[in-house]
Amino acid sequence: MDNVQETAGGFGEFALIERLRSKLRASDNPDVVVGIGDDAAIIEAGNGKCWVISCDVQVQGTHFPSEGVSGFSVGHKALAVNVSDVAAMGGTPRFALISLGVHGDVPLAFLDEIYEGMNAKAESWEVVVLGGNVTRTEGPFFIDVFVVGMMEREDILRRSGAKVGDQILVTGHLGDAAAGLYLLNHPELKSKVSDETHTVLTFAQLRPHPRVHEGKVISSLHLATAMMDISDALAGDIRHICSASGVGAVIWEHELPISRSALDLASLAHVDPEEWALYGGEDYQLLLTAPVSAVPVLQEAVRTASGTTLTPIGEILEERKGLLLQKIDSTVPLEARSWDHLK
Repeated sequence: MDNVQETAGGFGEFALIERLRSKLRASDNPDVVVGIGDDAAIIEAGNGKCWVISCDVQVQGTHFPSEGVSGFSVGHKALAVNVSDVAAMGGTPRFALISLGVHGDVPLAFLDEIYEGMNAKAESWEVVVLGGNVTRTEGPFFIDVFVVGMMEREDILRRSGAKVGDQILVTGHLGDAAAGLYLLNHPELKSKVSDETHTVLTFAQLRPHPRVHEGKVISSLHLATAMMDISDALAGDIRHICSASGVGAVIWEHELPISRSALDLASLAHVDPEEWALYGGEDYQLLLTAPVSAVPVLQEAVRTASGTTLTPIGEILEERKGLLLQKIDSTVPLEARSWDHLK
């Protein structure tokens, strides 16, 4: 019988991550505060401060369309998704390095626009882009960002602190990015929605806004018990918190904060907007847990600091109860469905 060699395509993204993680030796270096398994790694910087480090790659045709998207949006998103990882730990982004994989026919104007997009957002987030690397690729164009942030050690928020009885909260709206992707994939709908709806939804997909200020406020209050950003979809990311914390959860479908723009498009397209909110991904909102008594304080602090809403959408349960979705008339298992790069 011939040997059949396993390939990466036979794994889901997270199963592959766990396989590769098992190959790494657990670090006993005292300077490593948070290693693999969270939104970012955290390293001692001395004097009660820590470095927060993360990297993420954006690939043409996978993370952004091969045609019809500006270099400005590509640069914006590439930096934003990395900044979001730092925000998810409660940190402040400071520095970035950029690696490009370029094939010979990439227009120079497109590359110029990418750096214009990065520079525009780097300035608003007070991030300094220090340089990086360029290589040739025969595959699709890609941009890989390595970001470094700073934070107080006492303010670190991980995925692993959720407690039974905590409420689950999210910043902003859910599903706008997925709705924006739907709109980009159905250009015939552009003329049927308002200019405001088109801008809100497509920008949510192409130019996400990481919740840096909100993350700093939440972490500094020391009231939240766990936090991460929503990149792979709410249904997938609440699983990460539950797995890390050894708990279960119930999501209240009727409480999901869905924008008027997403609701309008869903009605026009005959799509269930809760599908976008639960399973769409790339919202880059913050997903956190906190005791019920702390929720009003957190809501007021976030609203005052940034104008952003903080909405309770569920509750942390005992692990044995699993992950549930509470609908208006029934409670069902929460589907294990989210963005997976290898599916």
